[in-house]
Amino acid sequence: MSPRRKMPTKAELLQLQKLYRTDENIGERLGGVPAYLVAYWRRKKNVPKHSQPKFSESEIRNLWERFGDDDRCGLELGISKAAFYNWRRRYGIREKPAFLKLEQLELNLPGMDLRNHIVPLYGKQTTTQKILAQSAGLDKVKVGELVVVEPNVVIVNKDFGKIIRTFKEIGVEYVWNPARIIISLDGNSGSTGEDSTDYKLAREFARRQKIDNFYDFHKGTSHQLAIENGHILPGQLVLGTDRYAVSLGALGAFAVSIDATEMATVLASGRIWLKVPSSIRIDISGRRPRGVYTGDIVLAVIKQLGTTRAEYRTIEYYGRAVASMSMSERTTLCYLSAEMGPKAAMCSFEAITRRYLTGRTNTSYKPVIADKDTVFDEVYQFNIDRLTPQIAGPNVINTIKPVRELEGLSIQQIIIGTCSNGRFDDLRVVANILKGNKVDSQCRLIVMPASHKVYLEALKKGLIRILAEAGAMVISSTNMSIAGEFQRTLAPGERCLTTSVSAIANSEKNNGTEIYFCSPATAAASALNGRITNPEPYVK
Repeated sequence: MSPRRKMPTKAELLQLQKLYRTDENIGERLGGVPAYLVAYWRRKKNVPKHSQPKFSESEIRNLWERFGDDDRCGLELGISKAAFYNWRRRYGIREKPAFLKLEQLELNLPGMDLRNHIVPLYGKQTTTQKILAQSAGLDKVKVGELVVVEPNVVIVNKDFGKIIRTFKEIGVEYVWNPARIIISLDGNSGSTGEDSTDYKLAREFARRQKIDNFYDFHKGTSHQLAIENGHILPGQLVLGTDRYAVSLGALGAFAVSIDATEMATVLASGRIWLKVPSSIRIDISGRRPRGVYTGDIVLAVIKQLGTTRAEYRTIEYYGRAVASMSMSERTTLCYLSAEMGPKAAMCSFEAITRRYLTGRTNTSYKPVIADKDTVFDEVYQFNIDRLTPQIAGPNVINTIKPVRELEGLSIQQIIIGTCSNGRFDDLRVVANILKGNKVDSQCRLIVMPASHKVYLEALKKGLIRILAEAGAMVISSTNMSIAGEFQRTLAPGERCLTTSVSAIANSEKNNGTEIYFCSPATAAASALNGRITNPEPYVK
């Protein structure tokens, strides 16, 4: 290979630096270009010299004594297994620790409770048991035990009228703690008279009770709002009013759904009885193939485990594939897990969790992790190395097939977004596929960002323009599809492809229409052809 003499673009230099780090290695990759020439190119393109992150001996030693594994320690710091090994050797830390400091849950990092960051070991306790014990003020709890707990956060996003009327019947004047309450008007579109009346009641209730964390329906979906605004923290107990509250487990919280009467009682007293559920451990390993996204992974899990295996149990996700997921992907993972019927779903606390929360909250938090010797109710292992894009339907979530088996089936309408897959990362995947192309003339593409913040970020980065130029209709960040509003545009015999899994749950009302669930990538590729399409060739 002859040396390259043409100056690379800034994007090329950044990518090369990410892969090969030093000017010498980059030069070798470019066919023997001298390091001084690579340095000259960097200066011309304003690309700073790569520098290794600095970690103190105490950081490295504490992590090593906590985990005793280079791979796991590297994940905590966001570096590779080999890099952590080199740091350990630099400080002369060679011997494997005789006893792991499992009770030490985090280092001296921003946002953490530095005064009391030790969570006592309870023996063989799952993350769920530890959080419920903590919320109940107990040292430990047993599976099946009934405990009285105080939630850290409650989210009201539906049944406003019933909850408020029941609250008044209880006879108390004020809620137990307005700072812990979130009201989000995203459960319905507010298009009917009954919805509008409930919305008015909710607005008045929030003002009267001085609930500052109030979000009207144009702000977005409740789960996205709670996460992006830093309301949910690791180790918390969160109560919600819809089954998709489990999505908040992406941050390592124990989030469960309760009914309207129970929520009214919680608003009044700040207490509720909960039965301690057992836990299922799901390990997901392997490298994600091209065209495969979190929705495909969850569908593969549901296909194997079914929709009832996890009823009144917690799903705890682990594995390298999960550790490498962004917070957006973790949210989708936990959200879609609701289709397996769990009490809760959660991801383990990782470095990505800490990084996501940095700058979003000033509240200290104490992550909770399962004991290393925990015995789970069931353990499942999935490898995604050979997974292909998946699709569910029509009209039921547990009929799951590879996309290629339904490829070519005509589609009249496609919905992308809402709380399932409407975050910025999802919109970027869609925009990358649609850029420079046009939606098929026989297909209607509707895109709904998960929140107003997501909409503004997508607008700032040019994604909204790309979507609009491709022929998509980008509407306000709301949760209208959950109320089934978009289904009014479907005629009998038409097919809809959606990334909103809740649309499948409402599909029995569709009068002869067919609704399929898929990933945003599959939806975007299908929009270009007006037919179900494997996204692999379209993913750059």
